[in-house]
Amino acid sequence: MATKKRAAASKVRKAKGSERKKSKTPEIQIGEKVRGLRKQKGLSIQKLADLSGVSPAGIYKIETNGMVPTITTLVKLARALEHRVTYFVEEEETLPDVRYIRKSDRSLVASGQEGKTEVVAEKLSRGSLDGICRTLEPGARSRNPSLRPGGEQFVYCLKGELSVVRGDDSFRLKEGDTLHFHMNGRVQFENTGRSMTNFLVMHAPLAAN
Repeated sequence: MATKKRAAASKVRKAKGSERKKSKTPEIQIGEKVRGLRKQKGLSIQKLADLSGVSPAGIYKIETNGMVPTITTLVKLARALEHRVTYFVEEEETLPDVRYIRKSDRSLVASGQEGKTEVVAEKLSRGSLDGICRTLEPGARSRNPSLRPGGEQFVYCLKGELSVVRGDDSFRLKEGDTLHFHMNGRVQFENTGRSMTNFLVMHAPLAAN
């Protein structure tokens, strides 16, 4: 009888444990998001290390979920990958159907002598479109010339002059000009004017077949 009771109690504990597992909040895979963005941008681990200042070994451990990054490390990676920090810690289920971003609420992902980059459009639930607004000082080039391949890119020059180099092709945009293209190689932005340039970059991954 005692043996049967212990067996029954064990089954109950297992059942409760199973229920807890089913109701558990989905685990946030920071490493998978870092690796996914790195590959989308066509960056090697070494290149990402050079851009972010995080060691190659550290990036490898993060991507393979062997290490949880500190907030300082996550900020460095987010800036190098041109993404907001919250992207790496939010769950897919928490993404909204509508986003309203005031100018004062934009996420700053990069800022330096060459200019700054702010998030103006973020991924929605079941969505794929995102966008950034960039500024470049006269003569400055984008720090990271490799944009995410495998999708469409839309560039809108809001102010000033902008040179966009895509592979062997070069395009010179002035205020109000746009450029729309498929991503299949390296792209670099450069301010060829005498005043600051301001431009919008929208990206949409290719739809799966």
